[in-house]
Amino acid sequence: MNTQRARRIAESFSGSGKLHVNELTVEEISSGLLVRYQGHSCYFVRESCFWPFVFKAAGASLREVAEIELKLAA
Repeated sequence: MNTQRARRIAESFSGSGKLHVNELTVEEISSGLLVRYQGHSCYFVRESCFWPFVFKAAGASLREVAEIELKLAA
């Protein structure tokens, strides 16, 4: 996963109105990503770990997640 992919995932969730992508910063460090959002920092090595973070921050439903995954897979 790279910064562009992480931002694309986050932007996909921004339609929920709860996730403010302009407050999300992502930078590549070593073999992962350092994500800062609303005063919190998290480090992700795998994309599969990043998804739950964005899911929770956005307050998204499982249906929304499935729709977003399908769009991003295309």
